[in-house]
Amino acid sequence: MPSPSIKTSSLEICCYSIADIKAAIVGGADRVEFCAGQTEGGTSPSYGALKQASKYLADIDIVVMLRPRGGDFCYDADELEQMQNDLEVIKTLGFSGVVLGVLNHDATVNLSACQRLIDSAEGLAVTFHRAFDCVAEPYLCAEQLAELGIKRILSSGQQNSAEQGAGLLQQLQQDFQQIEWLVAGGVRPHNIGLLKQQGFRHFHSAAAKALTSPFDSRYSLAMASKGDAKNELQRSQVCQQQVLEMSQALRDSAC
Repeated sequence: MPSPSIKTSSLEICCYSIADIKAAIVGGADRVEFCAGQTEGGTSPSYGALKQASKYLADIDIVVMLRPRGGDFCYDADELEQMQNDLEVIKTLGFSGVVLGVLNHDATVNLSACQRLIDSAEGLAVTFHRAFDCVAEPYLCAEQLAELGIKRILSSGQQNSAEQGAGLLQQLQQDFQQIEWLVAGGVRPHNIGLLKQQGFRHFHSAAAKALTSPFDSRYSLAMASKGDAKNELQRSQVCQQQVLEMSQALRDSAC
C-alpha cells in the first residue's frame, strides 16, 4: 500500500467496478472510494468485489463505502451489526479506510452508532459521507464529528452541487480546519479549477460517462423501471480522460 504523505490537494474517484479502479489509477487519482449500488448512491461492496479490489492496494489508496442499503441513513440494530461485520472484512483485506454515516430520524448524527463504528474501525481512516448534507444543523454536526475523531467529511455544502454549496463549504472549512473537507457534487474537469480558486483543496468526483449496453432492449422490458427498457440497461463508468484532466488541473494550479 502506498505510504501516506501530506498533500496540498487530492483527487478521490468514486469507483463501482475494477474497470473504474483501473481508470482512476491510470488517470492519476490519489485515492479511490470503492462502492457497490451505483443507482443507490453507493453501498457496501461484496466480499468478492473487495477481494478483487484489494489487488490494487499497492497502486492506489482505496477506502470502502460502509452502507448496508440505499435510502435514508437511519439504521436499525441488524443493519448496524451488518456494517460491523463488513468492517471486519474491510480491515482483514488491508484497505486503508472506510466511508460511513449514521443519522437519527430528526436529521441529527447518531452519535452512539457512529462512535461504535469508529471504535471498530480503529487503525483505519474514517470519512463521514454525504449523510452530512442531510443534517439539520451542519455546524453542530461538524463539531460533533470532530469530537468523535472524524478527520475527513465528504460534502456538497448541502446543495445538489459543490458549486451551489460553495459558500457553506468555505465557512465550514474556515471554522473546522482540523477536518479535511472533501468537496463533492458535480466536480468535473470544467469546474475543478474554479473550485480550487475558491479555496478548496480536496475533491471527490464520479468522473462518470454513461455507457449504453449492447444488450437487445426488447428482452429487458419486464425489468424496466417505469417501462423504460433502455434506461434499465444504462450504467456509468469512470472516464479515464476526465480523471486525467482533473488531476492535471490540480498539478498545474499547484505550480
